[in-house]
Amino acid sequence: MSRSRPPARHGLLLIDKPGGLTSHDVVARVRRVAGQKQVGHAGTLDPLATGLLAVLLGSATRLAPYLVKMDKVYWGRLELGVATDTDDLDGRVLERRPGPWPDEAAVRRAFAAREGEGDQTPPAFSAIKVAGRRAHQAARAGEALELAPRRVTARRLEMLAYEPPMVEFRAEVSSGYYIRSLVRDLGADLGPGAALAALRRERAGPWSLDQAVPLADLAEWTPRDWRARLLPPAQALPHLPAVVLEGEILVRFEMGQTVAAEATPVDGPHKVLDPEGHLRGLGEFRPTSLGGGQPRGPFLRPLRVFGETGRDDSPADQP
Repeated sequence: MSRSRPPARHGLLLIDKPGGLTSHDVVARVRRVAGQKQVGHAGTLDPLATGLLAVLLGSATRLAPYLVKMDKVYWGRLELGVATDTDDLDGRVLERRPGPWPDEAAVRRAFAAREGEGDQTPPAFSAIKVAGRRAHQAARAGEALELAPRRVTARRLEMLAYEPPMVEFRAEVSSGYYIRSLVRDLGADLGPGAALAALRRERAGPWSLDQAVPLADLAEWTPRDWRARLLPPAQALPHLPAVVLEGEILVRFEMGQTVAAEATPVDGPHKVLDPEGHLRGLGEFRPTSLGGGQPRGPFLRPLRVFGETGRDDSPADQP
């Protein structure tokens, strides 16, 4: 008698990633314990880093583009006087300096000077694509790619403790911001160079580390644990406004049609819910007309359509 497959799960799982694993390693483990292939993540963490990693299952994997754009908060530690090819201590050491070390006031000024919006060059070992090739692949092959600076924002940079050559700090930054690049640039500003020694993601958008579960715990989870800790797709994007559609209007939206909706539109994506509160898609309001020459509205244009797959209709939990 063949063993039945467990029901597919849809939603957001917040994992406290351990050190030494890539984000893809975490996804692979979740695939295995959840018993399904459709699993992804939002917001890569390097192997050295630990902390909050948003893992998406089932239809929720299509929400990833809307999660990676969230601001992040990190705790970190850097070491002055060392430079590596990866800008962290996992890399090959290129240079070591014994000091002298800058005073504490100079370190605080360096952090303050890096706050705000500015251009940042990604690390050589990163997932940035240049001419269709990942930068880290070229770097491992000994090729030097020219990475274009990107506009990013450091909303707050705070030095927490200083025991030369180690510096503890906290950084609240926009999406696309590389903490390894920050540390590399701070090392250059201060003179002796620096590399990232430790990093822990404490927050991503509305989600905080105290909501995350250790990766190792998943192996012992019962169906009840999954139901208790897996956030349904409708709750995965609490920062987005919601609009409720039903009946024929919902059907037409799920067919990819722009529909009239009774809502007060605001700029940006909206969650589209059915009357039971399940996520059926994402849409965006736009000024348009459904015909007849007279503009009516507001009108909701589909961005993503999930349909019934946006629901997690797993069987009731067993004790």
